Amino acid sequence: MEQSILDSLLGAPALVETGLVEATGSVSKIDAGGLVVECDEESWEGAEADNVVVSVFASEALYRFSGRCDLRNGEVAIPDGVSVERVQRRSWPRRRLDVAATLCPLDDTRRVAGIPGRTVDLGVGGLCVETLRPLQGDRDPVVILTLPDGRSIVARTTTVGVEELGDGWRYRLAFGHLETRDANLILGLVSG
Repeated sequence: MEQSILDSLLGAPALVETGLVEATGSVSKIDAGGLVVECDEESWEGAEADNVVVSVFASEALYRFSGRCDLRNGEVAIPDGVSVERVQRRSWPRRRLDVAATLCPLDDTRRVAGIPGRTVDLGVGGLCVETLRPLQGDRDPVVILTLPDGRSIVARTTTVGVEELGDGWRYRLAFGHLETRDANLILGLVSG
């Protein structure tokens, strides 16, 4: 894999699957043409090192590494030469941005109860938000973004993924339809 792509994966969240054992973590370093993922869990008892699948959620795509990996303590070393599959490509790039966000699930009575959070990344296609509390119910939230200049964006989203972090929750959300003004505001932040 190209060094520039490997470098872009540094710090990206990852899911490690080894048969019946799963762990989450993030890419902590690039090592001799491969990657090292530091996991939240340190026990690999019963894990199969011959058939490891590591999904790395980069800002521009999802990369799936599969093959023999070195499992040691809380780390997974993915050597150069394992199978790599690029699973998706986003139509709109995202940028790591820390912006105030409130997730508002709409219940049947249209009452709004917001959960405050912060964005991890943002783009015209969607965003990733971390909150301290989980959303209640199973409805997709409306997100309210408060931009650095004080302007706000209110948009409907579709939940793509939810991850419990231990000390909070991470929501991957896709925008359904953004108003032109809102799309231009986000483009200005992403490109600026």
